[in-house]
Amino acid sequence: MLNCIIVDDEQFSIEAIRKYIDMLPKLNIVGIYTNPQTALEEVSLDSKIDILFMDIDMPLISGLELAKALRSKTQKLIFTTAHSKYAFDAFEAEGDAYLLKPFTFGKFSTTINRLFPTEVLKTTEVNLETNQEDNFFLVKNKEENLRIVKVMYKDVIAFESAQNYVKIYLVNNKILTAYLSIKDIVEILGSREGFKQFHRAFIISIDNINYIEGNTIKMLNNLAFTVGESYRESFNVFLSNKLLRTLRKR
Repeated sequence: MLNCIIVDDEQFSIEAIRKYIDMLPKLNIVGIYTNPQTALEEVSLDSKIDILFMDIDMPLISGLELAKALRSKTQKLIFTTAHSKYAFDAFEAEGDAYLLKPFTFGKFSTTINRLFPTEVLKTTEVNLETNQEDNFFLVKNKEENLRIVKVMYKDVIAFESAQNYVKIYLVNNKILTAYLSIKDIVEILGSREGFKQFHRAFIISIDNINYIEGNTIKMLNNLAFTVGESYRESFNVFLSNKLLRTLRKR
C-alpha cells in the first residue's frame, strides 16, 4: 500500500485527486491539508509518506517553498498545478512529476505507474481514454499511388509537416507521405500517451528520442529540430517529469 498526502488549498482539486486515488487500490490517503502552514507543522518523518501531492499556488507558503521543507519526508513528490510556468522551479525543488490541472485519470495513473513500476496498480471499472487495442491507423501513402498502408503507432518515430502533406517517419527507415496536416495528426492522436509536440512542424514519439542537447532534440533516425519558442514550457514540463536526478545533498 502506498500512503499519500494531499496539500492543496482548493477543495475541488482535492476531490479530483481523491477520486483518482480511490480508483487505484494500492493507494491510500493518510492526510489532506488545505492550509500549507498546518502541513508544515504536522507532516513528520514518522508519517511514512510514499507520495506527496503538492499544489503550488497557495496562500502564505507556496508549494515550492513547502516542498523544500517536506521533500525529505516523502518518497515521491508530485506537483499538481494549473500553471506550466513553474515546471523548471519544480525540477529545482526535486519534484518527481508535474501534473497540469485539469489532468485526466489516464495521465494520473501512468504517472503513478512510472514512479512505482514494481507496484501492481489495477484500475477498477475504469475505461481509459485510449483504447489499448487501438494500436494502429490506416493512411493513404502518396508515394505508393495512394495505397492504404497500415501503420502501428509503436513504429512511428515522428510526424513532420511538409506544406500540404505530412511525412510519417517509421522505425524501418520508411517515410510515408499523406495528404494531412499536423492539426489532423493532433486530432488523430488525441490523448494517446507517448507522442509530444515541441515544434509547430513536428510531433514525435518520445520512445524514439536519441538525445537532447540544449533545446535540440535528435531522434533515432537522425531527424533533429530545435524546440519552438511557444513550446518551451511544455518541453520543460516533459524534462521535469522524465529527467533523473540525484537525491544526494548538494
